[in-house]
Amino acid sequence: MLQRNKFLRVAGLALISWKSFAAPVRIKDAASIRGVRSNQLVGFGLVVGLQASGDSPSSLTTNSAVTNMVKNLGLEVSGPLQANGSMAGVIITGELPPFARSGEKLDVKISTIGDAKSLAGGTLLLSPLKSGDGQVYAFAQGAVVVGQADGRGSRVLTVAQVPSGGVVEREFAPTFVVENSFKLVLGYPDFANSTRIAETVNAELSGFFAKAVDPGLVTITLPPLYVDNTIEFVARIQSLKVDLDIKAMVTIDERTGTIIMGESVTIKPVTISHGNLTVKVEDKKTSKDEKNLARDSVIDVKGTTVGDIVKSLNSMGARPNDIIGIMKALSSAGALQAELKFL
Repeated sequence: MLQRNKFLRVAGLALISWKSFAAPVRIKDAASIRGVRSNQLVGFGLVVGLQASGDSPSSLTTNSAVTNMVKNLGLEVSGPLQANGSMAGVIITGELPPFARSGEKLDVKISTIGDAKSLAGGTLLLSPLKSGDGQVYAFAQGAVVVGQADGRGSRVLTVAQVPSGGVVEREFAPTFVVENSFKLVLGYPDFANSTRIAETVNAELSGFFAKAVDPGLVTITLPPLYVDNTIEFVARIQSLKVDLDIKAMVTIDERTGTIIMGESVTIKPVTISHGNLTVKVEDKKTSKDEKNLARDSVIDVKGTTVGDIVKSLNSMGARPNDIIGIMKALSSAGALQAELKFL
């Protein structure tokens, strides 16, 4: 399990260090069951009741949709109708959770596809929502809610929500048990972790029911006692706890100046010159004579972790871009004992 250990503000750079503890992790939190997933829904609809902020007469898609809607309502029209700003054609998206039952309500999102300026105050008319298989799984209708301003710029008025506007019509119950077995998919594939999960399950069941197929997949066979009680067995397996290895990684977000690292991330002894700075990483204390001979521009790091380097750079007043540049150089030189990732 990961727990945040410390937060440092370094010359405008945020350093977040995570410390790994021995506390085990539930299998439920480390792996998902293959086949148990949500289903994406999409559909086309019309939003009406807009105050001259809808699609213009030149929006052919909306004109066609309005004409078809009126005909489906049993009204006779002599020719195609035109949008007049009071309505807008929208794409509707939603997510159908696994094991959704008929009548369950969903939140849906709508986005304009024409030249409408705002959806505020409108109402979405009854619209079918389909999945990738072409089947209708839900219908959506309701009052449109435009998001509130967040202080970071102008509100987007052409994207809105319809809270609880979707209603499930076709139940979605995925099949995840095949030939009396199911598969666990690890969130972060790792040879050691898939093996540990299999060993933990086998120890719990006192038999050989789990097998690590590859770093990201573990197959579990149902014991005879649970063949007719799959739900209870899956719940039992998911509640088991296992000690997982954490991959050494340093993540850098150059836009916000944030470094996220594990406390155990280490660095080999190395000397790197960056601009007018020279960083010297040692695994032993520098003698007093060496300190006296060191130039002001040389940063002697007493320690071999990323945290040690950042603390030393902070004491010298290094800029955030210098710190990030040094991290890149450490990775390129093979001195950083972790994977370097940029967001």
